[in-house]
Amino acid sequence: MPLDPRAILTTVAALLSAILAALALTNPVLRDWAIVASPSEVDRWISSGPTAVGLGAVVAVLACALSQRRGSRRAAWIAIAVGVAVIAIIRAVVPEVASLDLLIALIIVKSVAAGTILGCVAAVSWDRTATKNATLLGVLATFLAIRTFAGGTARMTTSSVGEPSWWLIGATAAAAIACAVTAQAGFRIRKPDAGEIRIALVVITALAIGHRVLGAVIDRQQYASEATAWIVMVLAAGAALALTWIAAYRLGDTSGAGGKFLWAATALAAASAPLFVDIAKGSGHWGDLKSPWVLVLFAALPVAVGLRLHKQVPHLVPIAVLVAVPLSELLPFDSAHGVWSIALKIAALGFAAGLLFGSLAPGSLVDATLGLAIPFAAMTFSSIAILTDQLSFPPMMRSIYIQGQLDIDAVSPHGDGGLFGRGIGITVDYVTAQTVGAAVLFTLIIGFCGAAILRRSHPPVEVPEPTETA
Repeated sequence: MPLDPRAILTTVAALLSAILAALALTNPVLRDWAIVASPSEVDRWISSGPTAVGLGAVVAVLACALSQRRGSRRAAWIAIAVGVAVIAIIRAVVPEVASLDLLIALIIVKSVAAGTILGCVAAVSWDRTATKNATLLGVLATFLAIRTFAGGTARMTTSSVGEPSWWLIGATAAAAIACAVTAQAGFRIRKPDAGEIRIALVVITALAIGHRVLGAVIDRQQYASEATAWIVMVLAAGAALALTWIAAYRLGDTSGAGGKFLWAATALAAASAPLFVDIAKGSGHWGDLKSPWVLVLFAALPVAVGLRLHKQVPHLVPIAVLVAVPLSELLPFDSAHGVWSIALKIAALGFAAGLLFGSLAPGSLVDATLGLAIPFAAMTFSSIAILTDQLSFPPMMRSIYIQGQLDIDAVSPHGDGGLFGRGIGITVDYVTAQTVGAAVLFTLIIGFCGAAILRRSHPPVEVPEPTETA
């Protein structure tokens, strides 16, 4: 079969656009910052990140819906190019920002641009297997690997994972423009169903707001009693699952609807949350790996393998893999938190995500975009992971850990030792009641999602069209 240059270009553009959108939507809480402001202003700045990500998720579904209604692939690629240009402008402006209000505005604008890119690339890529898999690979691999680049920052920034590199911005812009120029007028985006779009927009708005509110409630329990914190986390997890159940029921999971795809995205968000906390604690200390770029391969290759094999592997296998990741926190410290354990967990999540997302990918474009946005917007689970980690780390051990890291930096400024290396870092081999509780809670969350995936399918809920009255 002869190679089709246009198809190759579209696949590369879809991959690059998905990577850039996922990178721009990833905005974990900063550990260090160079900001002189009142506590209330700092809190407002920190809370702007999750709010912007939730807004970006809603914009992604809206952008996909508008692309479908317009039907033009050229217009969708132009919208992607505009979104890339906005991110490029923010990339150039951020180093010179001196106002906290301006930085917050840039965070919001960047998330909106990222959501636009994600929604449009899903609209133009979902009808072809190669481009759909490129989009899935870009989003999933970036979601799993990009946090390994996070760390303390000495300047203002829109994300602790850093700003997108110029080569990624340039390559994505060039590919999007080339696709817009070479787009075939007769090959249009398939028209949407009005009820399908309406349900997807209501669902993503409810999920984004719900997760944002639940995450904020959990974050406020940092100084509450331990019993209160656990009660709030359990209730919040139950509320998030109940909201997801209602949303999945409305979407349906037959005839290409996205109910089970939503459950798969929710399961991935829950399974990855404790891992991301481990990555954040050890950022910059990669031991024998020397660079977090190695972990990109541990994310991308398993995702690609999972997408390739999804038809041969039953759903129970990836669900079991997702359950095993939070349970691995119960292993001895070096086994659960060492660099090779981190790499294996990323690979396991990538393989499971590739299998589930590949096999459950819905035919509905807006439902697909909704599912791709959920891992970034499901902040309830990341907040639970952060709080349970704070509860399981005794205050005295926190001070010992900090002092150990200071000693490491003094002896090995390149970060060759420490938490993930063989240097003089202090490692603690203990399993507390809090650690067990967190592992059990996340196991139950993922198990509930898995049960929803394995249950018999049900059709989407029909939404009657409004009738005109005289």
